[in-house]
Amino acid sequence: MKHILYSLVFIFAFNYVYAADFTATVDKDYIEVGDQFTVTFSIDGDGSDFKAPSFADFKVLGGPSQSQSIQIINGKMSRSLTFSYVLQAVKEGKFKIGPAKLTSHGNEILSNTIEVVVAKPSQAKLNQMKQEKDAETQLQKQAADIINKNIEIKVTTDKTNAYIGEPILATYKIYMHPELAVTQIGIKKSPQLNGFWTQDFDLGQIQYKFETINGKTYRTAIVKKAILFPQQSGKLSVDSYEFNVSVRLQVQDQKQKRSRDPFADFFDNFFNDPFFNTSYREFQTTVVSPSISINVKDLPKNAPVSFTGAVGSFSANSWVDRNKAKTGEAITYRLKISGKGNFQLIQPPKLDLPPSFEVYDPKIVNNTKLGDNNVEGDLIFEYVIIPQTPGTYKIPPIDFSYFDINSKQYKTITTAEQSLEITQGTTANYSVNGTNKEDVKLLNQDIQYIKTSIGKIENGKANFFPSIWFYILLLLPLFAWLAAIYFKNEKQQLINNQNELRRRQARKIAEKQLKEAEKYLQLHDLQKFIEEVSKAIWGFAANKLSIPIANLTRENIESIMKNKNVQEQLITELIKVLDECEYARFAPSQLDGNLQSIYQKAIDVITHLEEEIK
Repeated sequence: MKHILYSLVFIFAFNYVYAADFTATVDKDYIEVGDQFTVTFSIDGDGSDFKAPSFADFKVLGGPSQSQSIQIINGKMSRSLTFSYVLQAVKEGKFKIGPAKLTSHGNEILSNTIEVVVAKPSQAKLNQMKQEKDAETQLQKQAADIINKNIEIKVTTDKTNAYIGEPILATYKIYMHPELAVTQIGIKKSPQLNGFWTQDFDLGQIQYKFETINGKTYRTAIVKKAILFPQQSGKLSVDSYEFNVSVRLQVQDQKQKRSRDPFADFFDNFFNDPFFNTSYREFQTTVVSPSISINVKDLPKNAPVSFTGAVGSFSANSWVDRNKAKTGEAITYRLKISGKGNFQLIQPPKLDLPPSFEVYDPKIVNNTKLGDNNVEGDLIFEYVIIPQTPGTYKIPPIDFSYFDINSKQYKTITTAEQSLEITQGTTANYSVNGTNKEDVKLLNQDIQYIKTSIGKIENGKANFFPSIWFYILLLLPLFAWLAAIYFKNEKQQLINNQNELRRRQARKIAEKQLKEAEKYLQLHDLQKFIEEVSKAIWGFAANKLSIPIANLTRENIESIMKNKNVQEQLITELIKVLDECEYARFAPSQLDGNLQSIYQKAIDVITHLEEEIK
């Protein structure tokens, strides 16, 4: 009993000694609407898994900002850990900030609750808030003016006169001041494009380059590219696109600037003026592309009977999978149309066959893709035909007509005639209604026709049990379903394995790119240095988060990392390094002395993220 009592006392004393003091404080006793204040959560000791309370009654301006301090007094070491948030009061009243949570020595502990009283703003405060609001409005207006004066989106087409169905290549290109730090471009609003069928190019990540036009240098990039197929004649308009453009600007400190313009001499001597205290801000504006007009002509009136609207340059051929078959056996007839043009208007022709043939609706295999200025590739129409009567038959040639863009006239292609020799099979004549080729199962060979007879009749009675083929065919759908599930799982497993390999090698690949960047830094090739650093960071994020690099944006990086419980401070550091790389790419000469710092920050953020993201 004594031992038990001593143990309990010891445990109590141990917990008392290591009980951490976790407190919450604010830095202001008096707060008015519009005031900013700091909430600090402090623990005397070690802690982990910090969870902040809700700040629903306030606007969060910053945080969490984490810091740690270690003191050694008289040989005794003590630690403290703090988490700080900058809040802004938005309404008057009494509000409670609930307790934060934290784990210390295996125990979850709570901070105290804080009551914050927000007073109605004084007239002086109201005047100050109005001045700040007016100043912010003016700042936004000035920023928009700077952006709009130094950025423009132009539209070019490879032709302004076209026939109905003729492809038109439209390219949207942005032109901007070489030192304008554009961080993001996206489509805000697309036009209706009435009268056109369109197909957009997948541009992936926007690629910038420098161009000199009339002695003036611009930073340019293609932001949209599409092929337009006019569907009606007349003067058609391609309305304007609206693009969201985010730009990072340096803003002068209002208290120390010598000019009333916070962006004064932005592109002249501003970068080299040490007098101003400056900070970076991101501004958004809408840039509108100009509308364009296309004159569309009707196609000539003398169109062949077999013309269905195809415009371009095409070839056609046909074939059957076999020329000899038995009644009741399936034959596949294929018609292949290849070339360039508006494939979406090509319709499957009707086969001219005797009534003794069952003809299924064709399966369409689309192997088209976007080329340089057109849609190119081929369409294959697969027809399943089943003869019911023996004999020698011909599948007549098929006429395919199109309007040739080059010669400006109609052309007709005639496919070869196909011969069929049909012998009597074991199946009886039958009729299939309401069935198409999609209902016929494909199992590692072309077509397996489903036997419809009831089997051999003996003694005037049908066999009660069908043949073994009946059961095989009966179970085929089950086997096909099981096979589909198996291959789907195998494919998913392969994808998962590939993603896991990417995650494991993310840091190794990034470090290799950073070594390349260091070489360029030593050679003073600043542009290539920044490119390699950017590749390293974006590539690391793509591999670590298992996202295609073309789909990466600052927004989804931030969102996914928050879902993975990555520290907000670390996410902020990552975004900051990306912004600095982007800015350095626009104006490397202005940041020559900070490139080593960018390089070190990239190493640090990749190292910390590797430890954070498991």
